[in-house]
Amino acid sequence: MIKRFAVAIFLGGLSAVFSLTGCGENDSSAKIKTIGINQYMEHPLLEQAREGMMSELAKQGITEQNGYKIIYRNAGGDQPTAVQISNQLVNQKVDMIVAIATPAAQSACKATKTIPVIYTTITDPVASGLADSEAAPGGNKTGVSDRWPYDKQIALIKKICPGAKTVGIVLNPSESNSEASMKYIRPELEKNRLKWIEVPVANSSEVMGAARSLVGRCDAIYSPPDNTVVAAASTLVKIANENKIPFFAGNVSTVEQGAIATYGNNYYQIGAATARIIVKIFKENIKNIGSLPVIVDSDAELVINRSAAQKQGVKIPEELLKQAKKVY
Repeated sequence: MIKRFAVAIFLGGLSAVFSLTGCGENDSSAKIKTIGINQYMEHPLLEQAREGMMSELAKQGITEQNGYKIIYRNAGGDQPTAVQISNQLVNQKVDMIVAIATPAAQSACKATKTIPVIYTTITDPVASGLADSEAAPGGNKTGVSDRWPYDKQIALIKKICPGAKTVGIVLNPSESNSEASMKYIRPELEKNRLKWIEVPVANSSEVMGAARSLVGRCDAIYSPPDNTVVAAASTLVKIANENKIPFFAGNVSTVEQGAIATYGNNYYQIGAATARIIVKIFKENIKNIGSLPVIVDSDAELVINRSAAQKQGVKIPEELLKQAKKVY
């Protein structure tokens, strides 16, 4: 069983400091190194990534005993708050900022050009202005991308719903990660001869109305890597079940909640990969952060929710059930 770490949640100006267990130097006279974490919002994917990061940091030994301190703050899905948190961390003169999700990363990179910024769960670092290139992000920043295998995910819709012609997509266009992902998704929809309807929302409370507007207009619903929409996944599940509309997601946690299937990334491992970058920088005293390539997760697993498929009026092909890493 994965050991969970108790973490205080911070909204707005609230903050707390907590310790981890393990690595580095035992020289108590050395300056304490402070890591400031700016997480954009709470939802399952970001929580899994943070959990994986914290666990790996503990294994690698980023500890109070070895001269490390971690400050964790959560913006609650509010961009101005994310900006405020990044500025506060800079003013506190932290030694590193870890940004979870694209809006938090963008605010951190704007707040400082000298403090190392390590970002994670970023759909497209280049399109989001967080990297000159994935091979050499440049400046004081690098991290891990969670870019989904869109080709497999969109093809999966046709495999399970071969008669589908139109896909409904709810998204928050103000999230740069959403627009970056759509640049990959739209060509895949075209390749699979699928039309699509995009319904914009500004916050999670608007997802219900957006989903209802798709009833009768689409043959399936697909949820892109959009923080606003993923946080309201249960709403999409409810509409899909009530109206027998097959609902597909790009992440495993939403399939667990009631989407039919996906080829999904392991966000716990994405967090662990982020921790290994942090440890490398501290252990090797790396100064040229932007020379470290962005890591792109490429380990996607097929997961299927057979119960959700039944509720949404779909039969999963036996061939796919046999291929699935996990069937709910």
